[in-house]
Amino acid sequence: MKTYTTWFIVAVVILTGTSLAYKLSEKSPLVAGFEECVAAGNPVMESYPRQCRSGGGTFTENIGNEFEKSDLIRVDFPRPNQIVKSPLIVAGEARGNWFFEASFPVVLTDWDGLIIAQGIATAKRDWMTTEFVPFEAELVFSADKDAYSNRGALILRKDNPSGLPENDDALEIPILFGRADNSDGVLALESGVRGKVLLGPACPVMQNPPLPQCADKPYETIIQVIAIGSSKSSPFATVESDKEGNYKAILPPGEYGLQAVGKNPLPRCETKNVTIEPNIILEVNLSCDTGIR
Repeated sequence: MKTYTTWFIVAVVILTGTSLAYKLSEKSPLVAGFEECVAAGNPVMESYPRQCRSGGGTFTENIGNEFEKSDLIRVDFPRPNQIVKSPLIVAGEARGNWFFEASFPVVLTDWDGLIIAQGIATAKRDWMTTEFVPFEAELVFSADKDAYSNRGALILRKDNPSGLPENDDALEIPILFGRADNSDGVLALESGVRGKVLLGPACPVMQNPPLPQCADKPYETIIQVIAIGSSKSSPFATVESDKEGNYKAILPPGEYGLQAVGKNPLPRCETKNVTIEPNIILEVNLSCDTGIR
C-alpha cells in the first residue's frame, strides 16, 4: 500500500511540474539569442551593442569584432546588422598599414559562409602613414531570396603581401540581405556620433606655435549620452573612450547631450548638445580642462 501511495505522489509532482513549466513557457517563450529575444517582444536596452532581456537571461546583439579592431579600421557604412543591397558601397577609414599599394581586399559572404562577392577597397588619399585614411569599395552581388537565412558577413581583410599567417588580420561585420521590412525584428541603426576626448592644457604656459609636449592628450573616460527632453534621470546610453581618446555611440535620430565624465574637482569636462540625423555618423570632439594655467 505504501508503495502505491509513493508512486502516486511522484506522479502528481511530475505532472504538476510539467504543467507549471508549460505555463511558464507560454508566458516567457524560450529564446536562443538576441534576434529571437527581440522577435518575442521583449524589451531592448538602449546600449551599444544592444541587449535584450527575456526571463532571467540577457542576450547581446552580435556586432562582429568592431570593438577589437576600432584602433585599426572603422566602417561608417554599412553598420553592423544593417540591411544591404547591390551594389553595396563600403566606406570607412583604416590606418595606413592596413593597406598595401593603397588597397586591401573586401569579401561578402552569405549565412553559410560562402563568398558571394569580392572587391578591393582603395584609399582616398595618401596611404603611406600610420594615421587613419578614408577608403571606399563597391561590391556587386546577388543574394538568394530563398536562402535559409538573410544573414551574412562583410569581411575587410588587411592586405598581407608577405603571406605569413601572423600578419593576417580582418574586421568582420554582420549584415542583413534584402528584406526591406526587416521582418526578423532586428532594428538597424546607421546613425550616431564619434570623436575624441582630449585633456588639456598640458603645460602652464602655452607657446605659439605650441610645443609638441604641450599638445592636448587623449583622455580615457566614460561619455554619458543624455536624451534632451527625456523624463528619465538615467543616461540614454554610456560609452567609453579608449586609450587614444576615441569613442563611438550608435544612436537613433534625435537630440542629445554628450557629457565626458571628469573627476572632482579636475579635470572638468564640457557638455556638447548634438542633433543626430538619419544615416549620418556625426564627428564631435569633447574637451576636458586640467586646470593647469
